[in-house]
Amino acid sequence: MTDVEVILDAASDILMNDGYSAVTLASIASRARVDVDEVSDMFPTANDAMVAMLNREFHGMYGVVVQNIERDPRGGLLSRMYTYILSAVYERPLAKTLFVIDREALNSIMRNSHSYSYTPTVGIRGELIEALQEVGMVRSDVDARMVSSVLSACSAGLALTAPHDDLGLIIDGLSTLLSRGVDADVDDTSPGKAVFFDWATKLATPRSGD
Repeated sequence: MTDVEVILDAASDILMNDGYSAVTLASIASRARVDVDEVSDMFPTANDAMVAMLNREFHGMYGVVVQNIERDPRGGLLSRMYTYILSAVYERPLAKTLFVIDREALNSIMRNSHSYSYTPTVGIRGELIEALQEVGMVRSDVDARMVSSVLSACSAGLALTAPHDDLGLIIDGLSTLLSRGVDADVDDTSPGKAVFFDWATKLATPRSGD
């Protein structure tokens, strides 16, 4: 029996190199060097395979982000979280393809999915900022929804103008602005780490039947 990871790796490779429309059960089977029946036994449609591929990538991406935040003494602050999220997207080839290069592919996968009701995101949502505010990681005078909207605009602009030779400097600059204007002046950031872990866990959990 073919390992499901082999199938998902094949789907990822096709999507990154040939585009969304090139991902079919037949092309996946060919790339994985297996019979098409083996693929269809696991995934009735190519989009089902891509949803599983997306779910795996999303979990992997946020797993790395959580690890980086946990290792960072200042990881519970919003500026550090934003840094690690952006870095995770641009450093992972599939994530970069879906969230930066070919976002229409991501939209198509989710539009054609019937078993998942969430849409993965790399943005900093207002509710996360509000939760960080409640535990003292974000300044109390900050408008969480406004900051979320500004960060969404920054992320969109960064994606639209990619690739960047100076990506590291751009990410560091955005992080510095957040640090100066949004982060609270605290010594212990562990409450923020707990908030992010809870938020990321809920965000990465698909809900079926909705």
